[in-house]
Formats: sequence, C-alpha cells, structure tokens
Amino acid sequence: MVAIPESGSIQDLPFPRLLLDVHRARFDGALRMIRDRAEKTFIFQGGVPIFAESNLASETLGVQLLDRGDITREEHQQVSAYMKRKQCREGTALLELGLLEPKALFVALKDQVRHRVLDCFGWAHGKFTVEPTDTPSEKAQPFRSDLYALIQEGIEVHWNPERVLQDLAPNMEKCVKRTRRVSRVQDRLLADDSVTEFIDALDGTRTLWRAMQVAKTPRSLAAAWLLDAVGGLEYPERIASSDPNADPDVEIVLTDAVVEEEAAAKSTGPAPDDSGIDVVLTQEIQDKFERLGELDHYEILGLASDAPAQAIRKAYLDAAKRYHPDALASAGVDDETRQCAGKVFAAIGRAHGVLGNPVARRDYDAQLGSDDTDFDAERLAAAETNYRKAEILMRVGNFQGALEYLRPAVDLWPEEPVYHAALGWSLFKKMPSELEEGRAHLERALELDGRSAQTAYWLSILLKQLGETVAAANLLARAREIDPDIG
Repeated sequence: MVAIPESGSIQDLPFPRLLLDVHRARFDGALRMIRDRAEKTFIFQGGVPIFAESNLASETLGVQLLDRGDITREEHQQVSAYMKRKQCREGTALLELGLLEPKALFVALKDQVRHRVLDCFGWAHGKFTVEPTDTPSEKAQPFRSDLYALIQEGIEVHWNPERVLQDLAPNMEKCVKRTRRVSRVQDRLLADDSVTEFIDALDGTRTLWRAMQVAKTPRSLAAAWLLDAVGGLEYPERIASSDPNADPDVEIVLTDAVVEEEAAAKSTGPAPDDSGIDVVLTQEIQDKFERLGELDHYEILGLASDAPAQAIRKAYLDAAKRYHPDALASAGVDDETRQCAGKVFAAIGRAHGVLGNPVARRDYDAQLGSDDTDFDAERLAAAETNYRKAEILMRVGNFQGALEYLRPAVDLWPEEPVYHAALGWSLFKKMPSELEEGRAHLERALELDGRSAQTAYWLSILLKQLGETVAAANLLARAREIDPDIG
C-alpha cells in the first residue's frame, strides 16, 4: 500500500504525483490544497476525485458558464441579483430562473470538479493536507472523474515541455519499451495521432530520447510523463552513444508558431539616437518603474482587459526584446536604468505568467471585480445519487424499495422530469398501486419535458388502468410519434 504523507508542499511532492499516490492507495477522504489565499478541498472515494470545493470566485458555476458562453453577462448579473434577493445559492438561482435545465446543470457541476482539479497543476507553490475517513460520503458519486485523463490534461495545459523532459531526463539515453500496463491505461488517455505514434514507438529498439521525437504535441508529452509515472515504460538496457538511434542533436519541435515567435523575440532592438542612447526606451522604463505599484497586469503589458491570448503572448515577447540585457546594452542605457528595467521586466514576467494561463487569468479577473458566489452542489449530487440507486431497484422490479430513494430525489431537485417520471411509474407498479399520486408525478414530468416518449408511454398505461381510454390512446400515439420503437 502506498503511504501518503499527512501534509507537505507541492514543491517537494508535485501535484500529479500526489494524485497518483492518492489513487494507488485507494484513498477515501479529503485532500486540502492551500496556496496563499486560495483554498480547495477534494473529496476522494477509492482514490478517485468525486467532489470539489473552492473559495476562488473564478471557479464558481456562473463564471464557468459565462466563460463557455452558456449564459450571457446579463444573465450572470440576473443570477447574482436573484441570489441576493432570495438568499439562495447559485445552482438554485440558475434552475429557478430557467437559465439551465437540471441535466445541463448537473453536467456543468461535474465539469467544475474537473476544472478545480486542473487549476492546481498550475500552482508553482502550495501546501496540502490529507484527512482520511472510514466512511466516505456517497453524495457526490455522480461527479466521479477519470484520474488518468485529469492528470494528462493538467500536465498538457499547465506544464511546459522543459518540465516534462526534466522529469524524464534520467532515462533519456536508455532503451525503452512499453509494459502490459500501457494497454490498460491507453484507452483512458486523451489521444491524438501523436500519442498513438509515441506509444507505437515504444518497441524496445529506441532510446526514450528517440521515442520522444515522436511526441511533438503537449498532449503526447503529457502522455509520456503519465505512462512513465504509472509504470507503463520499461528500461531494459542502455544504448551506447554510437548507436544510430541515439541522436542527441535531434530537437523536439512543438509548433512552427513557437519557433517563429522565438525568432521574432531575437530580432533587432530599438534604434538609439545620435548620442547612442535610446531616449524613448529610457523614458518608457522610468515611467513604468515609477508606476509599478499602480499598474495591474494588463496595464504593465500595455493591453486592454479583453485582450486575446495571442496578444498577451506578443506583448510579452516584445517586452523581452526591448528589456533584454543585450538590447539595453546596444541602446546605451545607464546602469540605474538597467536595474529599473530588470524590475519592470520581472513585473511583466509575473503578469504574463498569470494572464498567459487561462485559469489563472480568470482568477485574476475575478479578483479585479467579480462577485464571490457559490451553488448548491450537495443538493444536486444527493438527488442524482438517490435516483441512480432507485434506478437499479426499478430494473429488478423492486418498485417499493425504489420509492425510498425517488421521493428524496424529487424533494431535492423538483424540476427534474426524469425523477418525477420514475416516481410516478414506481407508484403505479408497486403493490398496491397508488394511481392518483403516480398520475400527478407523471403529468408533472410531461409538463417539464413534453418530448419524453417514455413518460408519455408510462402515463398512457396508467390512464388506461384508470379507464380513461381516449386520453390513454392519445398519449400512446404521442409517445410513438416521438419514438416509433416505444412499447
């Protein structure tokens, strides 16, 4: 069994390796992550994350939906106003305002667990604690995520290639082949052609360095790191440097755009005046240095707050070109100005580090002016868990037992038509039947979702039992119009 430390720092135990240790230990309990003022709690069951809490305003459901374009800024403002007026949580407001259907909200909540985990891959520092429990909660079971895919995506998005290669460096000159574990992990990876080609290259005839030449995308580099970390790579021998497969001069090229940008960053700097001193550059450095305490990340880069990602990258490269020591030397600036330039460029680097990371940028934007909101994830998760348990009982004909879970599901999430339909059908099918109450729930389900063939079919059978043959026939025809194979 893998031993997990009770606490530590991600500088000593990087976040993806911590997640793998938690997974190997089949850990049940809470993993708490703290960085400065940011705090997150991940609930694990059997070593898999099933629930997440965060105090970051940028990770609220409303911001997530706004970023994806699922709601407009005006609708987001409506949600905030409704929450304040009704003293309710964000999920409740979204449902009651009709901005999301219950199922869409549930999907968004599940995706939020993923986003909250992924954000921690971008943390350069932070602390963690683990709190085991003997009786893990089942309320968030519907939010279960595949850990391997999460780790691969986190490394792909937040780690640069140099960090991945640094971790793999000790084995770069060793011959590598895949183990049987690869076949068990491969289907769980986020795949593209480069990932497939890298795995195919692990045939025992190449060094890891040579095989890595195939991994030309961040996704395949992340897959290489993960396969190595989970024991998917085996290093049976070392290939001598004279081997033609061992080519230390081969370069991993991610994209042509990166090469072009780096080449642009090395282009000629600002032209000096007749005295050999670039007066404009000197004044620019002094002005920014004097205002360092006033400028936000966008202002230090000379950008608007809605600048696209490519503009942020270009602004950083332009600054690197202007403030590089070689450029400053050719511009003839004095030592004092060079020292100021160093501090300005450090601030520019910090700004780029935040704004160049989509998740960190949302967090920063939220600090500049977003409201800190939350949502009723526990209620929705509990409702879905109850429904899933009832669904199993319904399949084996235990409708009486299913009622024990369907009534709480409807109480917790009354706008979900599937829950009402299942409750209505179970009330009809149990012995003795409760026809009128069953009818009420099936009719409510049909009001919420008029295109459900299953609900219309169930209600037609119940109405026929009540002797309402015309209404039953109309509903049966409606169900078959929607789904010709029903019944």
